[in-house]
Amino acid sequence: MYGRVASRLWGPLLTVLSWGYAAVLRMRQVLYALHIFKRKELPCPVISVGNITLGGTGKTPTVIQIGTLLLNSQKHPVIISRGYGRKNEAETVVVSDGRTLLVDSQIGGDEPVLIGSKILGAPVVVGASRHQAALDALRRFNLDVVILDDGYQHIQLKRTLDIVLIDAGDPFGNGKLFPAGILREPVTALKRAHIVLITKVGRAGDVERLKKIIAKQTRGRIFTSHFVPLNIVDCCNGDTQPLSCLRRKSVLALAGIARPASFTTLLSSLGAFVAAESIYPDHYAFTKADLADLYRKAADKQVDFIITTEKDAIRLKHLKPEGIHALRIELSVNERQEWEAFILGKL
Repeated sequence: MYGRVASRLWGPLLTVLSWGYAAVLRMRQVLYALHIFKRKELPCPVISVGNITLGGTGKTPTVIQIGTLLLNSQKHPVIISRGYGRKNEAETVVVSDGRTLLVDSQIGGDEPVLIGSKILGAPVVVGASRHQAALDALRRFNLDVVILDDGYQHIQLKRTLDIVLIDAGDPFGNGKLFPAGILREPVTALKRAHIVLITKVGRAGDVERLKKIIAKQTRGRIFTSHFVPLNIVDCCNGDTQPLSCLRRKSVLALAGIARPASFTTLLSSLGAFVAAESIYPDHYAFTKADLADLYRKAADKQVDFIITTEKDAIRLKHLKPEGIHALRIELSVNERQEWEAFILGKL
């Protein structure tokens, strides 16, 4: 799917399956265009943050950045998410009331719980029906903006602002639709975007060339961004240490995210020596056995630190993972003033 391995068997088979996926996408668009499928509205502005590839572009830090921007601008946002990987995805759940986290990642999903832990003042609600979840939140809380997490393909719900994220290091994979590639929609779907945010620009060989490719597909504004490491935090007690403590230290990188290579690359850029990696699927539910294996591996490699991502730390928390630290990061938009003015100007 990522184009790193060629296969005479799987390549053609996945390509045929991708044709069926493409046909479903086209049929869905036609049904909405003919108003056979009805689009739904909310009585307030809706900001959607999404992508056209399978994860790994940085949606969660972007939602946190936008939510913080709105709060600092005296707005009252709510974050609505599907909450993938939780126990009962059909259930609508209030993850955070804006003051307190009310559920753990098993009930609320790892990303919504992480968002709720990072944004004070904005409720976080998950539900299979984003429209119904938003209506429930609007009835319960004093809100005036909805932030739709991972909402670009959720065209059922009308939005005021569509933001699409693109990973600078691997923008479109091999250029094929799922499951032959990592595209959730064709690149032409960028035409719906009001903003295209290029993330991880430090990984791009030629950002200007990528901008030109994107500009051919959309009239939306193009911004660039990167992730800024802040510090590391103990997953059990919340104690923080500066990034300097990683320099020339041996670490085991633990990641259960869509693109783990970006995490290990980031650790290396901070001066750490990545002696070992433990890689799990995205949204993986860690067990005590996994933790025991991790400790054994760390002992064998005699590492100084076990470092994981903030999202993985949320899913590890119920295991009380002593001796594991999470790398805290935040999104930084290079054209910050223009970015903020554009978003606030749409509300």
